[in-house]
Amino acid sequence: MSEPKVRLTLWERARIVAIEAHGVKRAAAGIEHQPDIDRRVERVREQARKRAKRGK
Repeated sequence: MSEPKVRLTLWERARIVAIEAHGVKRAAAGIEHQPDIDRRVERVREQARKRAKRGK
């Protein structure tokens, strides 16, 4: 069973947008395979999950 969605704070959303923008910039330069971008976004989401668990 998958975990319920965690609400991201405004700061977390801004971080994800900045990370994705960096990935788009690199994609425009021809870099297609970007696993580091995926890892960075997942790290922000994992921190949000940890924050949500601490709040319970």
